[in-house]
Amino acid sequence: MSRTDDTGTTDRRWGAGALGGLVAGVAMGVVLHGALGLMPTIGALVGVETALGGWAVHLFNSALFGALFVAVFDRAFFDDLRADVGGCLSLGVVHSALLGVITGGLLLPTAIALEGATSLPVPTLPFPGLTASFEFGAVIAVAHLIYGLVLGRVFAALTLAEGAIGWLPFDPVDR
Repeated sequence: MSRTDDTGTTDRRWGAGALGGLVAGVAMGVVLHGALGLMPTIGALVGVETALGGWAVHLFNSALFGALFVAVFDRAFFDDLRADVGGCLSLGVVHSALLGVITGGLLLPTAIALEGATSLPVPTLPFPGLTASFEFGAVIAVAHLIYGLVLGRVFAALTLAEGAIGWLPFDPVDR
């Protein structure tokens, strides 16, 4: 469990993680859908093979994984990293890399097997054939990197006074 204090910063960190995950999910989803058209495939994992269904599932999971970011990294061991923007970015990238390995290497194959499929239905790739697997993996890796960077940056913007983003209407006082 995370540490609590009298100023409500623990609740703020949980909210920042969930909101950061949601914003990062939008950025990641644009890459996944734009490059590979994957949203209907993501929706199909829960029985709704539409882009809207895929977006709903993806954004729900993104917010959940943003909260998981706080559950994992809101520990005294990570205090120094969470104290500046660069550290938050680093934690976001580590988090998203681990998510990529767990979701792509364990959860996705399990979901596919439960659906009775024998392979991932990749809807469109610019160059089918030998390079298709490489392209798919590269896009997924870039999408996860973007997720981690955006998550870390939004988390820093919402929790660190020096992490404020000038054009966002958040007051950095009492973070």
